[in-house]
Amino acid sequence: MLDALGDYETMPDWQEAADVLLGVGLTLNPSELHGAATGLLAAGAALDTEGQRDGALGLLEKALAVDLHGDSADFSNRLLAATLSAVRDTDFAFSPLLPDDDEAFDTRLISLGRWAAGFLTGFTQAVSAADAGSEPVAPTTAESLKDFAAIAQVDIAEEESDDNEREFEELVEYLRVAALNMVTDALSHQA
Repeated sequence: MLDALGDYETMPDWQEAADVLLGVGLTLNPSELHGAATGLLAAGAALDTEGQRDGALGLLEKALAVDLHGDSADFSNRLLAATLSAVRDTDFAFSPLLPDDDEAFDTRLISLGRWAAGFLTGFTQAVSAADAGSEPVAPTTAESLKDFAAIAQVDIAEEESDDNEREFEELVEYLRVAALNMVTDALSHQA
């Protein structure tokens, strides 16, 4: 299936993503864009054909209230392909796109919350577009979505400390595993 997307894509880092987005005039947090892309995949959005990839870009635009064209559309397609590559990687390479550990703690907290919020908007947009809103959501997915909503409301006033850093890492790992499980489940239903 990934052949339609080309070779496995390498995930850009957060700063590269920020530079691309700012370069095209978007003030969108890169974590939010990646979260929305992951949410689309978790809700079953397919990327195997050009039409499906164009549809996914349209869903991202609606979910994030942005206009993706030119460089921003190219970058978003790359991010979608890299996310799909990471999910399909047998070494479980998938991880939320967040700032490096050397960034300020509040920047990392904000981005963590924006990733979770982006995931929810991407997931909701894809479910709505598929007209699957009346279909039941698996209990584990529903529980994860509730947790994501709580994480999206993270308190950004927290000070950096060893305990807060450990809790941050635990939240990142939870988001990684829960999102990976949801996307993997959605991909298995596409086969």
